[in-house]
Amino acid sequence: MFKRENRLARGVKFNNSCNFNTAEFALKEKKNGLLLNRFGIVVSKKIDKRAVVRNRIKRIFRQVLSDLNKNMVPGHDILFITRIGVLDKTKEENYGIIKNALEKAGLIKK
Repeated sequence: MFKRENRLARGVKFNNSCNFNTAEFALKEKKNGLLLNRFGIVVSKKIDKRAVVRNRIKRIFRQVLSDLNKNMVPGHDILFITRIGVLDKTKEENYGIIKNALEKAGLIKK
């Protein structure tokens, strides 16, 4: 679970955001003017009807993001909208996919 300060609040608009798409998820990113990153993860019932599966996907994403947050550029709101392709991937594959997407978005320090 993210700390409360790292959770994306409801009602945050991503109108002028940068979008990055993969087969597993869509990533929306915008600057928030703070000194920390805030994350949101959306897993709809279209992915799987069972809450157990949806929660497992969220846990995997939260763990990967908490590991990568140390190397990320601060001051961004980041929203992940998952797609059906995320079910076929293992935890390690998802880690690599998320890391590559964040690198392409320019959010990971080099």
